[in-house]
Amino acid sequence: MLDDYLGMECARMREAISADLDGEELPVRREVLERHLGGCAACREFQAAAGVVDRGTRLGSAPAVPDLTSRVMFAIARERSEPVYATQGLRLGLATIALVQLSLSLPALLFGSDAGISVHQARHLGSFGVALAVGLLVAAWRPERISGLLPLMTALVICLVGSAIVDVATGYAAATSELTHVVEVLGLLNLWLLDRVQRSPDPELRPA
Repeated sequence: MLDDYLGMECARMREAISADLDGEELPVRREVLERHLGGCAACREFQAAAGVVDRGTRLGSAPAVPDLTSRVMFAIARERSEPVYATQGLRLGLATIALVQLSLSLPALLFGSDAGISVHQARHLGSFGVALAVGLLVAAWRPERISGLLPLMTALVICLVGSAIVDVATGYAAATSELTHVVEVLGLLNLWLLDRVQRSPDPELRPA
């Protein structure tokens, strides 16, 4: 019976030792635990062994992790540079389209020459074409101003393409003569793409 009591007492004290190592509330008063440890060599050995295990668990070395700093920084730099390169390419493309539009419009403006229309009408159309070319050049130079040109360009392309389709279908115009409107279509597409890049959520990616 005495051995059973001592076994129960040691089990209770060892539970208190574990709780103490875990920082939990002891199931017995601390002075009772200390008094028991003073007279029980087995529980002292249990406390020492449990302390070694606890320290080994808490101070175990962290698993080796590869240094990914350079890869992460390279990926960030590449992600930031790609939109900038895209913006520069779109601006160059838009400037090229503007120069093509200018070269197509200047003869009509300066010489009043356009197929099948009067000199006065040719000069009017030439003036509009030159103005459009200048607008595209300004958009290529300062992309933040695209929002003002985009609605006008959209309406122009819709009207030009729609009327060209109708005129070719009804025989009022030859399909080859309407190919020049490809320039306006490409200009609108370029404007839309450049505006999309310009509205990037990262302000550092926006061109100055």
